Amino acid sequence: MRLFCLTFAGGSVSFFNGLAVCLRPEIELEGLEYAGHAGRHREPFYSNFDELVRDMYCKIGEKVGKGEPYALLGYSMGAIAAAEVTNMILTDGKVPGPAHVFLVSHGPRPMVRPRGPGPRTDEEIKQLTIRFGGLSEQLIHSPTFWRVYLPVYRADYGLISGYNFSRLDFTVNVPATALYSPEDIPREHVAQWGQVFLGGCDALEFDGGHFFLRGHEREAADEIKGRLRQYVI
Repeated sequence: MRLFCLTFAGGSVSFFNGLAVCLRPEIELEGLEYAGHAGRHREPFYSNFDELVRDMYCKIGEKVGKGEPYALLGYSMGAIAAAEVTNMILTDGKVPGPAHVFLVSHGPRPMVRPRGPGPRTDEEIKQLTIRFGGLSEQLIHSPTFWRVYLPVYRADYGLISGYNFSRLDFTVNVPATALYSPEDIPREHVAQWGQVFLGGCDALEFDGGHFFLRGHEREAADEIKGRLRQYVI
């Protein structure tokens, strides 16, 4: 059983390393890196959200065998991508659909809105990133870190800020689970995923803010295993 993971804005699949350890040996976690990120840093960034969705759809299609069960997990911006990819998979019918979708730290509505036309300033990008949490004081004050990652955050924030959330008016007959922290997002926001995922959608609450997964890998892994147990050989 494989769990394909889509990361948050500015993130890398290495974020899921701790979760991967906790899921073994029953579930194999496979992170899908976005273009322009980490191991794909030489590739150009996506120019719009559709390009990201199509790329993730193709990556999954290349990896999923006929009749092989798998699940998706999307973190923050990745949750929106996971929903869109699921819809594309079921609409195209060329790739078997996921057994379950896990939607982390985002509901089907915007968390961040652009303040106006044109790109954000470097300082706006930095402050937005810091506000989400997850960065150590050392990284916050590291010019080298910002020199490397500021373009990545800028590209990803542009994608999600320009995304039209009214597109999430489709429905898919796939079960889902929303994982969230009330310090980060209200329960009623993540509960709205139930209007998209008609196979049933429950919500699991964790402490710790937007990046609650750090420190809760074991609990999250146990919940994921419980929902995928019937598919694990």
